[in-house]
Amino acid sequence: MAGRKTSDLWQDFRFLTKEMEKFLIKQDMQLFYDLLSQRERLQTIIDQTADDGYKDSPEGQRVLNEIQQDSQSVISKLQLRMCVSKRQHHVREAYSGGSPTVLSRMNWQR
Repeated sequence: MAGRKTSDLWQDFRFLTKEMEKFLIKQDMQLFYDLLSQRERLQTIIDQTADDGYKDSPEGQRVLNEIQQDSQSVISKLQLRMCVSKRQHHVREAYSGGSPTVLSRMNWQR
């Protein structure tokens, strides 16, 4: 990746973000985490690369806005997945006799 243009690096970053969202929707968490790791490594490379004014250019602003929107969508989907998982965990505990207060709390939340 060394020697690549800043614009190409940011396009790759956006691509990884979009792919993360796809695999999150498919609930393939292993690939999601692999893509997240790749994106983190790419962020390190971007931070070490001279910007050459790309982020301030109209194209750069457009790409960064798209990345921000895509990232917000990923965050929202992760929060939803966490809530669903937490609820499933509470239901599992209630039916397995893990905690009698969990079931009563669930009834109050409905």
